[in-house]
Amino acid sequence: MAEFYVEINAQSSGDHVVHTADCSLLPSKETVHYLGSISNAKSAVKKATEVLRQQASGCSHCTVAYQTT
Repeated sequence: MAEFYVEINAQSSGDHVVHTADCSLLPSKETVHYLGSISNAKSAVKKATEVLRQQASGCSHCTVAYQTT
């Protein structure tokens, strides 16, 4: 399990990016929403879309290790 956060501000693509707590690209705590301790990135992205009611995607830098098919 890993701690996941989602960026509150969307990228130009419209996606809100999901990061792990130890990601070097994680923005400041004021600009992210804590999603919780989640077993994989796919579940974290799903939770982010439910919480924000907008599209989300996993960070290509940190969530790769937590991807599931």
